[in-house]
Amino acid sequence: MDSAMAGLLAAVVGVGGTLGSAWLTQRRGDASRRAEWEHLERTRRAELAAQQSESSREARKLAYTNFNAAARHYLATLNDHRHVLRLGYDPQESLALVETARVEYRQQYAEAQMTVPDSVLAEVKHVDISLGSVYGVLARLSHHTPREGDDVETVRDDITRSWHVLSRTRRAMRTDLGVTGPSYE
Repeated sequence: MDSAMAGLLAAVVGVGGTLGSAWLTQRRGDASRRAEWEHLERTRRAELAAQQSESSREARKLAYTNFNAAARHYLATLNDHRHVLRLGYDPQESLALVETARVEYRQQYAEAQMTVPDSVLAEVKHVDISLGSVYGVLARLSHHTPREGDDVETVRDDITRSWHVLSRTRRAMRTDLGVTGPSYE
């Protein structure tokens, strides 16, 4: 091979090496930027999911707190009304307080139906059924239209059961929020 050909070959190899080196550097840079972008995107998605989870938890906590407070107030008002009936006082004022508590409870129950997960909603429904049963008996007694078995002493036992149902529901809510572990009753 003559020197011109060797020079030309050396020049081609040199230019090819330079171009190849630039191309490989560019590819490595692109891969590095792509990996960094993917990492940032995964981090952003994880942060967004964590924010959404915390937001959902806070919404459930607020709904649970409001429902629990309204149900407790409603049940206490029902119990007070039972005492009014038991003592033979005029039930109209007490019944008005029951109706006010009932309206607030119904609002919180409606919100809970749209907010809480199915496992807790099942417990919330038990509270609603229990409170509705107590309300029904007391309303019939207040309006002097009792059914067979409706009396002030029987409703006392229903109120006691309602407190237990509400306690069980509160435990389910606390478990869902991660405040306490599951109960194995």
